[in-house]
Formats: sequence, C-alpha cells, structure tokens
Amino acid sequence: MATVTAGFQVLPDGKDMNTDGMIPEIVEVVKESGLNYNIGPMETVVEGNLHQVFELIQKAQQVGINTGATECITTIKVHYKPNGVTIEDKLS
Repeated sequence: MATVTAGFQVLPDGKDMNTDGMIPEIVEVVKESGLNYNIGPMETVVEGNLHQVFELIQKAQQVGINTGATECITTIKVHYKPNGVTIEDKLS
C-alpha cells in the first residue's frame, strides 16, 4: 500500500469544558504512533499507509472524548500518489 501524507486538526468541543492539556495529549498519541510526523501550529502532518493514518486520527479524536469533549470536529487533508508521497517529498 502506498504511503500517503495527511494533515489533520482535531477540534474537541463540549459545553463548559476546558481544553487545556488536551492538545498535548493528542500530540503524545501522534508521537507514540510510530509514524513520521510534523507538528505545526495549525495542524499535524503524518505519513503512513491510509489505514495507519486513519487509525491514528481515530485515536486522536478519542483522546478528546476521553478528556471531556462531547464531540470532536476533525479536518483532514490527504495527499495520495500511486507511488507514495512522504513529508520529505513535500518539503523538497
């Protein structure tokens, strides 16, 4: 399966909740995933096969729910090429 790159942003939401500390927990899930990643100020970019990438995004959303959000809105951008595309490819 070809390598894809995906940029995503998880926006946890919930009435009267405080999201402080939630984003660092999501970042930790990304770091523990074993996927190559680049954390930016507005989104996180990861590379892997599509299944791995979406599994990670699902875990990141669950962190939001586990820490008090009633819902998570997630934006996802996926770059696919039949021969694969990496973060390094995108930066060069």
